[in-house]
Amino acid sequence: MSLHVEVLSGLGEKAPAAILVEAEGSRLLLDAGGALHPGQSMAWAEGLDVDAVLISHDHFDHIGGVPALPAELPLYCTSAVAAALPSGRDWRVLPERGRCCIAGIPVTTGQAGHSLGGVWLHLGVSGGVFYSGDACLESLLFPFDEPPPANVALLDASYGVYDTPQEQCREAIAQRLTAPWVLPVPASGRALEMAVWLDAQAERLGVSWNMDHACRAGLEALLRLPRTLRREGHDAAIRRLLDASRPASPMLWLVADRDDAPEDWPTHRLLHTGYLTPRRQRQRAAGEVDWLRWNVHLRLSHMRALMRQLGAGQVFPLFTSEVRKVSESLAASKALALSEEGGNAAG
Repeated sequence: MSLHVEVLSGLGEKAPAAILVEAEGSRLLLDAGGALHPGQSMAWAEGLDVDAVLISHDHFDHIGGVPALPAELPLYCTSAVAAALPSGRDWRVLPERGRCCIAGIPVTTGQAGHSLGGVWLHLGVSGGVFYSGDACLESLLFPFDEPPPANVALLDASYGVYDTPQEQCREAIAQRLTAPWVLPVPASGRALEMAVWLDAQAERLGVSWNMDHACRAGLEALLRLPRTLRREGHDAAIRRLLDASRPASPMLWLVADRDDAPEDWPTHRLLHTGYLTPRRQRQRAAGEVDWLRWNVHLRLSHMRALMRQLGAGQVFPLFTSEVRKVSESLAASKALALSEEGGNAAG
């Protein structure tokens, strides 16, 4: 069975996500990402010829290129992700967790642990093609579903060979919460789990906090989803924090990530917790903003575990400049696993 996989964008750098998979006489585009900063190439959309587009989640580097696509091109996404589509754009339902058939290709989806309505994609061709989209195994709120076996794995490697556990990230941020901070976050992503965590931390430290309308709307949307699409044990806490009255000028602000600059917040400092654009990298280098990571992507040990679980023979590390380092580490891990299996079998 013929299979062709081409990473149109997202290989070798943090760039718009766009992956072409051709099999069974059909051509599918996995994600249609937009540029993360001015000047970043969008050449992947030029002369595109596909049968359908599947969107993993609603973050701009995965959905922002939709306006560049023909309006008549069939587009599939979950209902939560559809809310981020351009007004009037037609779309077809992609299950949050389940199976369907798109352009003759069997598609399985599952929760990716990264964002509201975000899914991984598995194509039932040539032993299986798994695309993680952006994925995380450590989210406080978003579950990660076990995928079926796949010979080809297109993995979120945004963090390269980084492998610090989320618990340590949270502790590092908690130690900084006694000063006035603004935390810009994706409103449908880490904003939701950070809100739940921040509410508990603020109460423990005795400091005030608030969130903007977009973050609040994200939490409300999360509660409207079926209960199985979020981790158990947090619903009551989410409802309490939504119902609580909050000060108009708090010490800590959780806000939807826009093009905020230090001068926009004269009484607070900006604390970024995710990807830094070149502009924000310059601001950080100049000491104008701060940065501490909050894990929302696969770290190295989780990529290794997922590769073994899938039984993948070929792995594409996506969205990272550390492709070689990641590939070598995953290859070494696979060789070690095979050696251990061989030793057990011989015994």
